[in-house]
Order: sequence, then structure tokens, then C-alpha cells
Amino acid sequence: MSKIKRIAALLLALVMVMGMSVTSFAEKKKPTENDSMKVTIENVEAGATFRAYQLIDAAYDPNGGGFTGYVWAEGTSNAGQKVTFQNENGEENIVGLTDQLVTALAANPSGLTGVNPEGAFDPAQNELTAGTWMILVTPPSGNSVKVYNPMIVSVYYKVDGSGSMGELDSDKLDANTNWTLETTNAFAKSSEITLTKDLDNPQVDTEVMVGQTVPFTITSQIPSYSSEYYKDPVFNISDTIVNGLEYTGKPQVYVGGVPAVSSQAPTGTLLTEGDQYTLTYNSTSGFEIAFTKEYIHSLAGKSAADRAVTVKYSATVLDSAVTKVGENKAKVEYSSTPGKTDTKEDKEYVFTFALHGVFNKVDDANKKLKDAKFTLYVEDKNGSETLKWSETETKNPLVSKVNDYTTTADGEIKFKGLDGDKVYYLKETEAPSGYSINDTIYKVTFEFDKPGNYEGADTTYTVHVSNNKNDETASYTVTYGESHTDEYGEIAVGNATDIPNTKLSSLPSTGGIGTTIFTIGGCLIMIVAAGLFFATRKKSAK
Repeated sequence: MSKIKRIAALLLALVMVMGMSVTSFAEKKKPTENDSMKVTIENVEAGATFRAYQLIDAAYDPNGGGFTGYVWAEGTSNAGQKVTFQNENGEENIVGLTDQLVTALAANPSGLTGVNPEGAFDPAQNELTAGTWMILVTPPSGNSVKVYNPMIVSVYYKVDGSGSMGELDSDKLDANTNWTLETTNAFAKSSEITLTKDLDNPQVDTEVMVGQTVPFTITSQIPSYSSEYYKDPVFNISDTIVNGLEYTGKPQVYVGGVPAVSSQAPTGTLLTEGDQYTLTYNSTSGFEIAFTKEYIHSLAGKSAADRAVTVKYSATVLDSAVTKVGENKAKVEYSSTPGKTDTKEDKEYVFTFALHGVFNKVDDANKKLKDAKFTLYVEDKNGSETLKWSETETKNPLVSKVNDYTTTADGEIKFKGLDGDKVYYLKETEAPSGYSINDTIYKVTFEFDKPGNYEGADTTYTVHVSNNKNDETASYTVTYGESHTDEYGEIAVGNATDIPNTKLSSLPSTGGIGTTIFTIGGCLIMIVAAGLFFATRKKSAK
């Protein structure tokens, strides 16, 4: 029995201790100047870095009474003064905390209190104390996709379920109230940096003829640069000809609206050179469009669609695109942070093809033959000539003449600057002296698939050759891309198609008398007959 009493006494003592502990646990935690927590920053690309500076600070009772309100932080024009709030559309906003103030302080934050003297801040590692902080973002160098204006984030006390900073006025404070520390998320005020350079008709204009005019479109977007933060913003679009092209005229620049392709014009506003941008232009090397500071600032705060840029221009394909792929590249230079610029590039390529090492002209002894003239035709529904491909064919192709080529001592038949999307026909139109013409017609097509990640290195295309006399098809592989020394590019791999000529038959003039005796006899008979005819007429006249 005494043992039970001892256990009961022990339990009673434990209950008393727990009861005292409950009173202790129920004591409310008071805010202190060491209160801090991590914040979340959204819409920022990986690799960006941050700096954090305090704009509004939390004030505390020096006698341990806890949190007393919010004041402007050191380095602001109202440092130490109590922050006031104003209800706008159901939200409590800080009076005086404007975009203009934030961006002005961001341009020169040296007087503000940072997380450390440099303000360097890692949201994943560092905590922020109670108050409102300005966050400055530096995008990753070299391959950034955004530019950033300053943003703010708040770490604030929550009282009795209230989450509004505005409700924490000094006349509502209670040191015995249960406080919790919460944050608002920071959303980066960012603008996308985009640059796209395209052929207007990629299905048609990727594979082109020399002399063809090809239209291009560059699209980008001018960031929303605050005039207080980005005092001297840079936004330049340039285009550089690497090889094989020449501009047909100055570019046209549109802002706003939706870009268009082909012959259509964008729906945006056509800008005026000198007013909204300056232009440096050279028809054989490149151009640069530099938007003026005033025009860039005029777009701040506007929608992405209103800041969209479209540049339209055309270029002609040159002979040099035969030996090295035609290439030009676009670049945008932009302010990534105040006083610092970065760049993005995009390239476009045009390909033109050749017949080199595909056809040889030979005689009936298979020796190379010069002075044979060939004409190359291209299938063209608007062509002025009809090519008689077959005696029985009812739909012979309409064609247009491309060019002529006369063979030299090497016997090769060469053409360059051809469109890989077209169908060509080769026909001998004049045989060398003493030879009969070969009436075979050869059909030529090209097969080419540009690699999806093509960057100008060597690639290959295939030449297919058939003719109207049999069903045989020959195929040849050609290397193309980087510079090749021959003006017709790299020679095709494969046994060339030989086009033979036969010598004309001639009358013998040596050896046996052949037809000579008959020729002389015929002439004598004609002379005698003529003499008898005139003699007879003379007697009749007498």
C-alpha cells in the first residue's frame, strides 16, 4: 500500500510540473531584431546572381517590449521616419514606395544597408531580417535570356491571423500577442531577350540559285528599360554577311504588332531612320540598327507585343556561295545591367549546288571531247519552251533555259549555282565539228537534308541522273559547306556519266576510183547534150 502511495505522489508531482510548464509554453514569443527568414524569388533564370538592400526596416522597443512598427531604412531620404500605409483597391500599400524611388535607389545603392557591404545575396542560403528589401539581379554572362528591373520583397510580422503589413500600425500593437514571421514572394520584373533570324520562305529559299533574291526576317524584343535605373540603355541589332550574299537594299524596321513573312509587311509601326534609330549600312558586309535612348525609354512599361521588333531585308546569292555555304548572322547587343552589355546571335544559311564531276563528253573511242555545246534547262510551269522528253509522252515538261556550257579539253560538262529544289534537264545542242549530235536528254535532281544543328561545317548532297533512253539512274555524292578551291566546289564522288559522240561518215577521195569516174562521165554527157541542143536550134533558124 505504501508503494502505491509513493507512485501516486510521484504522478501528482509530475502533473504539477507539467501544469507549470504549460503556463511557460503559453507565454507569447516577442519579436526581436534578430528575426529573419528565407525568401522566394521567382521568374529568374538559372545562373543569375543577386544583391539585396534594405529600404524599410522593423523598429523595436529598446526596453524589450518587442516590435513597434516599420521605419524607412538608412540610406533613404526619409531614413528613421515611420512608414505610413494607404489602402488602395483593398491592398495596403506603402506610401512613397514607388517604382521611381526603387529604380533611382537601384541606380546608386551605395548608401543603403545590404546583406553585406556588396549586397551579395543567395536566396537559397541567406535569410533577410524583417522589413522590405530591394533585390537587384545580374543575369548570367554570355547566354542570358532576360534583363531585369529592380524588384522588392518583404519579410513581415503576422499578428492574430493578419497578414497585412499595413495593419501593423503602432496603435494596434500588443507585446503579448502571438507573432509569426512571414514573407511575400518576389517576382522578377524581367524582359525576355530574344533573337531569331529566319528565311521568309525556308521551304523554298534554303536551296537557291546564284542570282536569286532571298528575303530574311529578324525578330527581337526591346526590353522594358526604366529611365531611372537604365539611364543609358543599349539595344542594337546587327547583321553580318559571312559569305555568299549581298544586300539588295537597306533594312526596314518595325516595332509592335505581329511579324510577317514572305512579301507581307508586319503589322507594327514602320520606324524612321534618324528619329527612332540610326543605321550603319554596307551592302557587301553588314548593317547595324542602334535604337536611340529616348525611343528605348519610351517603351518602358509597355507590353511585350508593343516592344516586339521586326527587321525585314533581302539579299542576293553570289557565286562565292558555290564553294562555301552562304551565311549571314544576326546579333543583338543589349544592356544586361546598367553600364554592362551582353550579346545574343543567330545564323542563317543558304545552299546552292553544282554539276562537277557528274558528266563527261567523249568520242566513240571514249576519249575526252572538246567544243561540244550543252544547254541546261530548269523545269518551269511558266517556261517558254517544251522539252520533248519522249516521243510517246503527252505531257512533256515546260522548261526555261538556265545556261550554256561548251566543253574544253577535259571534256567535263559543268554548271554551278543551281537550286536544289528544282528539276533540271541537260541536252547537247551543238556537236563538235565532224561529229553527230547526241540527242539523249538527261534529267538531274538534287537530294539534300540540312542538318538540324548545322553550323557551317562540311555536309553532303546527292545528285541523281536519269535519261530518256533507258531506266537507269546514277547517283553522286558531293561534299559542301566549308570553302573548296575549285570554282565549282568539290568534285562529285562516283563514275561520271559519259555522253558519247560519233564521227560523221565521209566520201572516199583516195584509193579506188570510187564514184570519181561516174562523176566525170556524167559531166561529159551533160556537155555533149548541151552542144547538140544548141546546134539543132541553129539549123532550125536557118
